[in-house]
Amino acid sequence: MGKGSEGPPRLLRMVIAGAVALAAAAGCSTPGAQPADPPPVVVPATVSASKVPAPAVVGPAGPPAVDTSALVQISPLTVVPGLPGVGDATPRHVDGASSGPWQTVTLARDTVAFDGYRDPHPVGLIPQTTLKQVPTVLPVLDDRGNGWLRVMVATRGALPSQDRNQVNGRTAWINAADTSPSSTAWSVHVDTTAQTITVDDGTGPHVYPVRATGAPATPTPPGLSFVVGTFWDEPGTYTPRVILLSTQSEAIDHWDRPTGTAVTAIHTSLLHGTGAVSNGCVRVSDEVLDVLWHRVPAGTVVTVT
Repeated sequence: MGKGSEGPPRLLRMVIAGAVALAAAAGCSTPGAQPADPPPVVVPATVSASKVPAPAVVGPAGPPAVDTSALVQISPLTVVPGLPGVGDATPRHVDGASSGPWQTVTLARDTVAFDGYRDPHPVGLIPQTTLKQVPTVLPVLDDRGNGWLRVMVATRGALPSQDRNQVNGRTAWINAADTSPSSTAWSVHVDTTAQTITVDDGTGPHVYPVRATGAPATPTPPGLSFVVGTFWDEPGTYTPRVILLSTQSEAIDHWDRPTGTAVTAIHTSLLHGTGAVSNGCVRVSDEVLDVLWHRVPAGTVVTVT
């Protein structure tokens, strides 16, 4: 029994004690009279019953139809509360895929995002394309096999000033019928302590130095993110080449006021500071970015430690 619950032995003692007290009180209410014998307490014999596991709770066979007209768009430009976090989920590894072992999906149409699959509630709408008309490719964390997929999404669950623990690592359950299967051999790991980036394109890990990562007050968001797939080429700026990630700063609500975002990225930089000095982005040399530039597929998982 749980703490504070009362098992049958204690309850039985309380019933007996109450009966005795009531009998004694009844006897005292009539001076000189002999109290009647209390009725016998019948204790039922112990019943032994076999135990079987409770039936598993399963979700419906595929997401339900939803009116999408009032759903908020899930993108780097929006804040969408109610999306579950990554938790202890990991990228899904599949065998036999010709394009690589890490499962992704490419959206075939705008698709509804649900907060779960057992008791699904629509939370938002993931567009078929992201930002500059880039096809939306999402890493898969779980595949229920009955039409339900759990994917990572590029949006914030809250602003840092509201709840920094809800900013990044958002996931959603979607309808597999709204996607086409894909996969990738690529994975990326950023080590902010060692100031390195490890890139595996399927031929093995290759370790490169980085120039800068987030400062202590504005750290590079830890955990899982993914390459959104938008490559910005803006010569003459402080960030000439940018590979957009799905995470945003967990310390700054927005540093890009026109878009109201604080997106993080892997990019080159004309700034000279090195080490833990950035607003959360990962600054690399041109030579290192050449390894990724227009080669790392959208949906590639990036792990930051």
